[in-house]
Order: sequence, then structure tokens, then C-alpha cells
Amino acid sequence: MTAKYIRIAAAAGALAVAVGALTACNDSSTASAPIGTEPVTTTSMPGSASLKSSEASASASSASQEASKQAADGASKASTSLPATKPNTSTTPPGTFPGDKQPPSGVKLSAKDKAYLSDLKRQKVSFMGDDDNNVALTMGHYVCDAKAQKADPMLVKAYVRAAIGPMTKTDAEANAKSDKVIAAAEKNLC
Repeated sequence: MTAKYIRIAAAAGALAVAVGALTACNDSSTASAPIGTEPVTTTSMPGSASLKSSEASASASSASQEASKQAADGASKASTSLPATKPNTSTTPPGTFPGDKQPPSGVKLSAKDKAYLSDLKRQKVSFMGDDDNNVALTMGHYVCDAKAQKADPMLVKAYVRAAIGPMTKTDAEANAKSDKVIAAAEKNLC
């Protein structure tokens, strides 16, 4: 009979531990913040708790002062051991540096490419940041490739319009310039 009571007590104890663990996991009062816009205030009761709190803050203050002193000592040591960061004046950028206004060396423009670019220049169509005509040539060849694959003309125009858009002020201007790019590519490249 006592064994029966021991088993019941052990089961009840295990159940109490499980319920307590689930309750602790579900308690969100310490992990949540107030949702409203009212400020949160805290109060402390006078007595030994506030005395212990002031002693703890005093020791934390002295610890933080010691830590900042050590950090300052470490920073002064680190600042004297940093390497010099002057640029090396003996180096020069390569001849094909992207800042150059010419196409990269070794790239030859075909007669079709030159005709297409001159047609765009004549119509005053340019792409933002396209000093080397790379974007213009890419768009022209895209138009030709899309036409060869029988792509939807509206999709092609949307793609070209997205590339030319940052250089325009209105939708009508963007549409007109994208039409010019497509026409110049079809006339000169395709």
C-alpha cells in the first residue's frame, strides 16, 4: 500500500514539474515590452532592497570606470602600433581602368556597332553613366537577340525603357527614347 502512495506522489511530483516548466516557458511578462506610447516608470520600495541596489550600482560604476581606463590604455597602445595608410605613389591604374572613356583595349567595334552608336548620338539618346557605350551596345544587341527569338515587343520595350528611364524626366520622353533605341538597333545592328 505504501508503494502505491509512493508511485502516486512521484507521478504528482513529475506532473507538477512539467506544469511548472510549461508555465515558465509561457510567461512572457519579462520578455515583452509595452506596446502603447505611454512611458514606463519603475518605483522602488524603501528598505534594504534599495540599499542593496545603490551598493550594486556603486560597485558597477567603479567597475565601468576601471574598464574605461583599461580601454583607454589599450587604445593609446593600439594607436601607436597602427601601420601608415598613405597611398603608394609608385602604382598606376591599368590602361583598361573603367574610368577611361575609350572602350577596353582589344575590343574592336564592328561597322554595324559604329553605325548604331552614331545613330543614337545623332538622335541625342544616351544612357546614364555610359561613357564607354557599353550599355548602349548591350541594349542594341539585346534588341536584336530578342527579335531573333521572337520575344514579345512590349517586353523588349519595357526592358530598354528601364535602362533609358533614369536619363529622362517624363514617361513620354522615356517611351520616345526607348523607341529610338529599338529602331536604331533594328536598322543598324540586326
